[in-house]
Amino acid sequence: MGHHLFIVSRQQPDLYSYLTREFSEEPDVRVILDRRQGDRRLHPARTDAAAGNRRQVDRREKVDIGGQLSTLGYAFVRLD
Repeated sequence: MGHHLFIVSRQQPDLYSYLTREFSEEPDVRVILDRRQGDRRLHPARTDAAAGNRRQVDRREKVDIGGQLSTLGYAFVRLD
């Protein structure tokens, strides 16, 4: 059984409240506020350190969370 995650933009507190209420009884759905601050790619030291640990192939499906947050105000992710 897969779990589902709504990540809601910090600029959408009403949407966060609504989704939290709507899915409060659903055990496989979680609603969280976006915790990211700034663009992580702007930190070259962090990027250099992480580059050595990157795998050749990322097994996870790429989800455009940033794009969804900016256009929809939320991102929906299915976690397997």
